[in-house]
Amino acid sequence: MMWTTDQVIQMRADRPVYRDTVQDNEIAWIRTGEETGGEYSLLYSDSSAGAGVFPHFHTRYEETFYVLEGSLDIEISGADRQLQPGENATVPLRAVHQWQNTSDRRVQFVVEVRPAYPSFEKWLAVLQNMSSDGMTHADGRPKNISHGALIIVDSDIHLVGRDRAMMPVFHLLARRARRKGIDRQLEERYWHQH
Repeated sequence: MMWTTDQVIQMRADRPVYRDTVQDNEIAWIRTGEETGGEYSLLYSDSSAGAGVFPHFHTRYEETFYVLEGSLDIEISGADRQLQPGENATVPLRAVHQWQNTSDRRVQFVVEVRPAYPSFEKWLAVLQNMSSDGMTHADGRPKNISHGALIIVDSDIHLVGRDRAMMPVFHLLARRARRKGIDRQLEERYWHQH
């Protein structure tokens, strides 16, 4: 996985951009699983200083982070790295990881999700768009716990540490939210609008 900034700019042309106006971040799916026959999907991210993701792991897909501009601090299975432009790091299945932009400038990077996971594509875009309507906290978490449960469960995000004890509760809340049609409401409002 090696792309130049120019190649990524070309791939981003005419792609929907999903903005988190609270954290001042944006993402774009520049290749979707549908386009690659499920082999992989490719996410572009332009993240502000201080942006980051809490520790978690996935059981259905690997992620490879590749920095285009700026620097990205990433921790994978307890090992810390600071990725510079042109550097990458792969997160294997079930590896606990987190990332953060600890610099004072923006970071642009791509994430290859292999194999593609369409629910992750959808829910990450939904979460970004929810922030613009004031539906997330300053750190990006949904204010409504049922919304958070849908995003965590359907995106194959597994919490770690003490938070792991909440996973059965999130599965229950996600099932209830699907029965009430909350998932369809969020999709219609924040995913199908593009």
